[in-house]
Amino acid sequence: MPLSVQSRPVGDVIVITCRGKIIEGSESAELQQHVGVQSHDRCMVLNLCDVDFIDSSGLGLLVRLLTRCRAAGGDLKLCAVPGRVRDVLKITRLQTLFEIHAAEGDAVHAFYERGASTRAPGRLKTEILSVGRSADVQAYVRELLGHAGYGVMTVTSLSDAITLVKATRPKLLVLASDVCHASDSRAVATLKGIDATLSTIELEGDFSGHDAGEAAERLLDRVRTALGDRGAPSTAQA
Repeated sequence: MPLSVQSRPVGDVIVITCRGKIIEGSESAELQQHVGVQSHDRCMVLNLCDVDFIDSSGLGLLVRLLTRCRAAGGDLKLCAVPGRVRDVLKITRLQTLFEIHAAEGDAVHAFYERGASTRAPGRLKTEILSVGRSADVQAYVRELLGHAGYGVMTVTSLSDAITLVKATRPKLLVLASDVCHASDSRAVATLKGIDATLSTIELEGDFSGHDAGEAAERLLDRVRTALGDRGAPSTAQA
């Protein structure tokens, strides 16, 4: 099976999922090229759940990616490693080189744990987690609240949001209407129920269609109220 590679951000961590074979040639080049696009990111999780074979060249590539991340002050963690690949790591005595986790969420969480040797960049200042399926709306919310001085993360997946709430313990959850009314209501309830002290703001269904400046002022006012700093100056730009 040819290698396929997909990635997504989970907070400040990039999760890369591989399916197929990691071997010398186009497969290794595909992974290397894909990771190269994320060159500004130093905290990565490599999900190997669907990797059925890895050769010496592929294993060498993982070592090089690990070295690059650690040289930048970050780390590369492995998760969901299949038995065959785990056996290769043991035989080559490289299992102690990599930090290996059973599940993807555990690997992401490890970056945010207190006392961790390598933390994701936003760990100590994360106050707000914004969740919504529109990447454009999430980019707008992230820049708006970031420029207002808040530590903010955005995510488009409810399962990733659950992972981040457990890992980072934000003070405020901003939920877009497309997740509030999602078919997976159980996930939404789980998300809200993780921390009883977590404040929640739900965006209006037509939030994305509002005048950007007016929407910014309204959202900032709601955030200040929720966080108890309603007197803070606004830095929103129309």
